[in-house]
Amino acid sequence: MPQSKITKSPTAEQTAVRILHAAERIFARGGYRAMTLREVTREAKVNLAAVNYHFGSKSNLMRAIIRERFEPINVARLRLLDASIAAHSPDPVPLPEIFNALLRPMFLSSKNPSPEGTTLTQIIGRALAEPADLLRNLHREFFEELSCRFMSELRRSCPSLDETTLQYRFFLSINTMIGTLIDQVCLEAISGGKLNHSESDRILRELTDFTVAGFQQG
Repeated sequence: MPQSKITKSPTAEQTAVRILHAAERIFARGGYRAMTLREVTREAKVNLAAVNYHFGSKSNLMRAIIRERFEPINVARLRLLDASIAAHSPDPVPLPEIFNALLRPMFLSSKNPSPEGTTLTQIIGRALAEPADLLRNLHREFFEELSCRFMSELRRSCPSLDETTLQYRFFLSINTMIGTLIDQVCLEAISGGKLNHSESDRILRELTDFTVAGFQQG
């Protein structure tokens, strides 16, 4: 019985991972509404008690999906940013390095699907279609501190920009990154087949240059 499995530590860990990956697949296919606990138990082949034991609720399960996907990305972002701060101290970090720290880990991660084949772009695409309250809560928990760190460095690097302009441009930078990430296949259509969406290094360079240029305007 699944209930007996969660009493053994190694098997309990396997059960938790199986539940998490099942929930991620369901979310990628149909979003948060489709990710019912009943559907998760069916896909993970566990009972409801196992889901409640490991995650407690549907919202906790959703947070676990985002944490597993984005925590390593955010750790890598802050590591790159901290390295640039140390390298340039006491001077401000150049804008290209700030945006390299913000963008590169996301693009590198997008190349690697989960063991279940779910891609980061699928997760992001589905999340963007969710109600604003859900997105707001997830941003507060997983991205607010990160945003504050990057905004702090952008203020130092762009002292001539007022706070409102900084906030707008950071918002537009984030949304340009997300749009580029989830819609790379359009590159081939727009270019008439001359450009390849799989050339992620070139896309990243162009996106960084584009974002920096936009921030420096005015």
